[in-house]
Amino acid sequence: MAKYPFTMNDTYRFTIALIYDFDGTLAPGNMQEYDFIPAVGKSNKEFWTEANSLAEEQDADMVLTYMARMIQGAKSKGLSLRREAFQESGRKVALFRGVKEWFARINRYGAERGIRILHYINSSGLKEIIEGTEIACEFRKIYACSFLYDVDGIAYWPAVAV
Repeated sequence: MAKYPFTMNDTYRFTIALIYDFDGTLAPGNMQEYDFIPAVGKSNKEFWTEANSLAEEQDADMVLTYMARMIQGAKSKGLSLRREAFQESGRKVALFRGVKEWFARINRYGAERGIRILHYINSSGLKEIIEGTEIACEFRKIYACSFLYDVDGIAYWPAVAV
């Protein structure tokens, strides 16, 4: 018979995967709105209207068009398109109150009951920005949009769209 409560040293009876969206779930608004969009000199409304209008006009995917607009906007303003620049942008993303503490709390709660909790992200936001957030280390894997990078480490095209 199992003993209660379980501790971190005990064998887990179950594994549970928690899968999170990012924008509007862990952080208010869209991650691009904290740093990137203001840096390209657009309002949030202006940026998203342009990206979504382009998608509609061209019968294109909205995720791919926002990513293309990010590349175009950064180039037009001379902003860095390196992975590190996107990660730096992620450091400026505000999280909902309690999100930072959530992971330790739910992991402890699960462990006390013999349950291993694994955390994943599934987001149409940018993997590179999420990697820069203070909670990136909590996720076993981040499934999100990302860019292709050339030999100099510069983003030039979407690699993955979610």
